[in-house]
Amino acid sequence: MKLFLLRHAKARDTWPDAERELTKAGREQVEKLASAVDSAQFCDVVQVWHSPYARAEQTARIFTEKTFMAAQFVPTPTITPEDNPYDTARIVASLSCFGKDLMIVSHNPFLENLADILLAGHKRGGRVVFGKCTLACLSLEEPPTPDREYGLWALDFLISPKIMR
Repeated sequence: MKLFLLRHAKARDTWPDAERELTKAGREQVEKLASAVDSAQFCDVVQVWHSPYARAEQTARIFTEKTFMAAQFVPTPTITPEDNPYDTARIVASLSCFGKDLMIVSHNPFLENLADILLAGHKRGGRVVFGKCTLACLSLEEPPTPDREYGLWALDFLISPKIMR
């Protein structure tokens, strides 16, 4: 199983937070990222979970459209910045036995903490840094066991807008 983690692109500084939409530069960020990756690596993604916040949904829609991904969109209210990433890590681990790929489009600190949990078993912060519109790919190396609740994951790649300038 592959797990793709994507942080939303640049959004407007408006209120309320959940309704903040992408800026023109943010939309361009997502399009540039999508054009920089090989679309074929997303052919096994069966679902795209996105935060209910406008900027995450917009990022997910632009990215999947530009990479020709045919995955089902799943608005997921439990992956906002304030939510518990341990719960999501447990769900991802339980789904890993099905072998299909998943994409999660969300926010910080949620994504950084989720990546830390999957890669190290606990959140420490800063192991994997998600700037806006950063994409990471994690691969499941070993399924969950009683000793390793989330399984054993490896970081395949991390693409940051900083390297695409």
